[in-house]
Order: sequence, then structure tokens, then C-alpha cells
Amino acid sequence: MHLYLCFSVCMTYKISLANIICKSQIICFTRVVKMSTVFTKKINPVTGKLEWVMQDENYDFHQEIARSAFADMLHDRERNRKYYEGIKLAVNKMHDANKKAHVLDIGTGTGLLSMMAAKCGADTVVACESFKPMAECAGKVIAENGFADKIRLVPKRSTELIVGESGDLEHRANILVTEVFDTELIGEGALGTFKHAHDHLLEEDCIVVPSSATVYAQVAESDLIVRWNRLLPFTNPKSGEVLLDTPPALDRCRGAASVHDIQLNQLPRSEFVALSDPVPVFRFDWTGQKPLEFHEAAVKTVQATQGGTAHGVFMWWDLEMDPEGQVSLSCAPRWARPDKKTPPPWRDHWMQAVYYLPGGLSVTAGEEFALAAYHDEYSLWFDVHEHASSYDASLEPPVCECCLHLACSRTHVGAMNDAGRRSRYVDALQEALGTAGCDAVLCLGETSLLGPLAARLGARAVYCVEEGGLARSVLNVFLAHNQLQDRVVIVPSIHSVQPQQLQQVTLILSEPHFGSALLPWQNLHFWYEKAALATHLPNSVGVMPRAATVWAVAVEFDHLWKICAPLHRVEGFSMSHFDTLIKSSRSISDSAVEPQPLWEYPCRALSKPFPVMEFNFLENLPKSTVDNSGDVFFESKGLCHGVALWADWDLDGNPKHVISTGPITPPDPGSFVAWDMHTRQGVYFFPRHHLVHCSAFLAFHVSFRPLEGDLNFGFQVFE
Repeated sequence: MHLYLCFSVCMTYKISLANIICKSQIICFTRVVKMSTVFTKKINPVTGKLEWVMQDENYDFHQEIARSAFADMLHDRERNRKYYEGIKLAVNKMHDANKKAHVLDIGTGTGLLSMMAAKCGADTVVACESFKPMAECAGKVIAENGFADKIRLVPKRSTELIVGESGDLEHRANILVTEVFDTELIGEGALGTFKHAHDHLLEEDCIVVPSSATVYAQVAESDLIVRWNRLLPFTNPKSGEVLLDTPPALDRCRGAASVHDIQLNQLPRSEFVALSDPVPVFRFDWTGQKPLEFHEAAVKTVQATQGGTAHGVFMWWDLEMDPEGQVSLSCAPRWARPDKKTPPPWRDHWMQAVYYLPGGLSVTAGEEFALAAYHDEYSLWFDVHEHASSYDASLEPPVCECCLHLACSRTHVGAMNDAGRRSRYVDALQEALGTAGCDAVLCLGETSLLGPLAARLGARAVYCVEEGGLARSVLNVFLAHNQLQDRVVIVPSIHSVQPQQLQQVTLILSEPHFGSALLPWQNLHFWYEKAALATHLPNSVGVMPRAATVWAVAVEFDHLWKICAPLHRVEGFSMSHFDTLIKSSRSISDSAVEPQPLWEYPCRALSKPFPVMEFNFLENLPKSTVDNSGDVFFESKGLCHGVALWADWDLDGNPKHVISTGPITPPDPGSFVAWDMHTRQGVYFFPRHHLVHCSAFLAFHVSFRPLEGDLNFGFQVFE
């Protein structure tokens, strides 16, 4: 598998790259090619077994297309319209100056911007696209719309284009149109792309669409931000006693270098306090009139709008599509948009970002402090100081030195800090350890504090299975700082636990959490690990959690449906070939259910929640397929886009001790669902949307195949 695809999957599902590399959950090691298929070798996230999986020979290409191209980018009407307006202004300006308009489109994708240029009257248009399947698709789209004789499509990177009579461009272009931006603006190599274009492909007095970009930053206080980045001391929620203290190495670590992209519009206003107004920190001139800086530092003196502690920086950017500033596009969150009356467009390709600040500077309302901003060729980072004179212009980007941020995703760090979960774990563990006379505990999972917590609460011996080397490093530091090394033993795999140790175990404990699990129920892996040890465990061994239930609810999304909806037409151009390519790629590479952090994507419940599968971990794994079918009536009229799915983990049979990965309050049909912010849920999208009434019902069939570890879902709407 290509490295860029690993990063694509990481960004799409918001998980740690270290989890992918350590667990090899999707990385292909070997391929055996036969006819039109390949066999890929991967680790099954549920069973833990190494498996050969038959895939289409172009599986990597199809997965890349499905994951990155069929998002909402081309559904973004504001983006499309403002590019169109900017291109029209550029072509007209050249013609008004009695010059021919020679357009270069870098990274053309579907060919949309090139067709806009041709429609606006450009004299020549050259479009380049290096991703072969997309270049082939662009050729079909361009031909379908009648521009095959007006647009020259070159299947190359822009850095490979040759200018000259026999080259890819007969002469340098005087208009550049391109969209090479991501949430961090420069993360896709925009600086290098523009510099090379100006040096080798463009005339000096060229027009660039967009012409410039401005990066904005806003300092914020937020306990939620802290909980996503720092592991807080584990306290007893009833007594306030510190059960597990945070090692200094973890507490002072600046965190991971990767951007934390987020839908800031969905971040509850109760979860943060803005300590400053938005401040422009960098401006990038894409026209070539000013040199682009690949490494830059800037310091801005800002006034605190409120008192508090600076925990993080919110970042977004704006584009000016033309030099005169007639056409602007903003990625600002709702509260910072120029036009506060108009709802912000929903974008999943250009979100906002959160950057974590070291130290936590305290500020007083009305006083001034310094916000330092930095960027290299691909990324941004920030710092705050009491005075502008004290900032370090050579500050390097943050690098995790404690291993926690490499071993865990930010959402899992948040889950480990969640007060409600901690309270349930403490109560359930105290009851289990107090009533069972527990001698030894076996903890199964990854980067979990439950093993050390069990030792602190009275377990004589704890055996923690940690397969990842980074996770073991974190746990060792934690144990040393809390003086638990004599009671907690870390083992690298379930096969490393000695039979005599297993015979003493009276409780198997799991969070459960595994880095390879993209969907909540894939954490059933701990059940398979328990099964692998069954012959060595006492018959009376307890299990926590003792059961799990997979739940579902029919939903209507505000916008998320766009990631799997056909385009049909964009700004008057037919996209049928692109729709066909995406539909085919999704059918080849995507499963029926995909993971999404649904707190970022508003949806309304159209039915009451209903259970679709139950698991009893006190029992052995079933030997044959388990099926469950049923139906549920819609209780609210709406457009049903699909079904949201999650898992509830029953720790000990007490309804107060249930860990849910779904709604934080029972969903009310017709109302928006409030989702847990620390896990991803599953979404089953219908191939077409159903307008449903209360007389309609949803039928389901779910099967669990224990040998493969598969949970297969089938849903159908009946009017």
C-alpha cells in the first residue's frame, strides 16, 4: 500500500498513524496477482488473525478514489461558484488587455475548473492530473461536456510538465487555476506547487485563481481541548482522591505534530471560551509578485477579550479569488464569518483545525499578550507568550516525546479522560474487587489505564497485555510514576502470559479498546483473546464487560449524505462519468458500514433506537453464524439517509455501569441526536434516500459470523 494512502485513511477516520503501522490493520505486505484480482494480506481487527483477502487488482486506486474524491468537495456550491466567478474575471481581464487567455489547470480532478475556463472563453486550456484513474475520468467528463477539442489533458504532475513547441504546453500560461489546498491550507504541498509553476510554467504578469490566502488564528480556553491532548490524573469521582497521577513526561509533552482537523461549527459553545478575536497571522500571495516563504515565523500582539487560560488555537483560512478582492471564500466558523446572517456552507474537505499550546498561559481581560505563529512547507504550529519580545522565532514544530500521542488517537485520549466513563469504571471495579476477593486481573486492550486502576483499587496482581511497543512505553512510565511496578506486569501478547499466571486470574478486564478497531463492535477482539486463553483460565473467572449490545437508529443527516450522493451536474456541467467511477470504486473498496465521528455531523432521529445484536462474554464464542432480524416503525417524517450504529458495553449487569459509544442522551424521534464525542460510530447509507412517514417501517437483518469476526448489516425501508 502506498504511504499516501495510509495518511489518507488516517485523516479520513481521524486515527493515529501509529495505530495503523503497529497493528498492520490495512497495510498490505504481499500481493499475489492472478487474472484481474490480487490477494492482500492483513490483520483482521476482530479475530486478530492474519488473512489473505481477494481484492480487485486496482483496489488501492479504488480505495483512494472512494475515500478522497467522493466527499462533498464538488457538492460545495459556494466553492464551485466562486471559482467560476474568479476564472471569469481572469479571462475577461486578459481579453480586456488585448491578450489571449492561456489557462493552466493544475490537479484538474474531474476537469471542472478547466471546463469553466473554456466556457468563459479561454483561448487555450491545458489541464494536468497525475492520478491515472482520475485523469481518465476527467477525459471522459470533458468529452461528455463537449470540450475535448478545447482542453488539452496531460496525465502528469505539474512538476513534470514541459514547455515548448513539442512539450505539454506550447508556451507559458498567463492564467493559473488550481485547488491544491487542505484544512491546513499548505498540507498538500501548495507552496512548492505554486513556486514551481511560477518558475517554470507561468508568465511573469500572470493571473492566479485564487490570487491569495490569509490564515487566521484565535486563542481559546477549553477543558475539552486539554482532555484531547493531555492525560489528566485519574481521580475517584466520589472522594476526589487521586488514584493514578500523570507522569511529568506525559504532562509536559507538546503533543503530536499532525493537524487536528475538526468541524468547529459543531463544537458546543459551552465547551470553549474565545480569549481573543480572530487574528490574521500569514498571508500567501499566489500570484508570484511576492516570494513564497517555505519557513516563516510571525508574532502578533493581541488583546484578551476575556480572562482565562490559553489552551489552544483555532485556525482557518480565507481565499481571495481575484487580486481586487471582489470574490472571497471563507472557511471561518460560524461566529467569525464576515456575513454572520448567512449560515456557513458545510465542508468536509476544508474544515478548521485545533492546535495545542504548551504550558497554558493565563491572561486577564483587556491585557495584551503575544501569539506566535510558524509554518514550514507543509504545516503550521503556534505558541503564546506574555510579551512579543519573548517569542522564539526558531521554535521547531511539536514532536511527541512521551509516546502517548503516537500510540493513541486524540479521541481515545479524550475517552480515557472522560469523567463519566471513569466514574463507571471505578464503581464497577470496586464492586468486583471487593466482592470477589480478587487475586489477579488480566487486562486485555491497548493503551488502557484500567490495569493500573485495578491494582490501585486492590488487585494483588495485574497482567496487562500490550502488543504495541509505544503503548508499553507509556504504561511503563505510568507504573513507575505511580509505584505500581511490583503489582502490574506488562506482557507483549496473550501468548506471553504464563499458564500459572492465568490459573490465578479471577477477573478479565477490558476497556475495550484496540487501535485496529475502526468501528465500535470491532473491539470484540478482546472476546477472541479471552477465547484463546480459555483452556488455562478458571471456570469461575469473571469478565468485565460481561456483555455488549449493538444499537441502531434511522437518521436524516443535514449534510453527511453528500459523501455518497451522486453529483449529476455541477455548475451546469454533467458529471455522470465521475458518478459512475465513484459508485464503482465504493462498491469495490468500501464496506457497507463506515466509521464517522457523528458529533461533527448533525442528524435527526427518525425512529427510536433499537438493538440489532447482543453478545454475552460470559459464554464461549459461538461456533456458527448468529442471525437476528426485525423491524421498527418510523416515528418522525423525514428523508431517511441511512442508519447510525453503535455499541454499548455492559460492565457488570448494573444499568448504571454501561459504557456507550452512541448517544449521550436517549434519541428523541424528530430531534437532533447528541453523540458521544470520544468514539466513532458506524453509518449504513442507503443507495437512495427515502422520504418516510410514520406509517413506513425499517426492516433489518444482522448476522455475526464468528469465524471471520464479521458483523453484516442489511436494512430496507418499506413504505
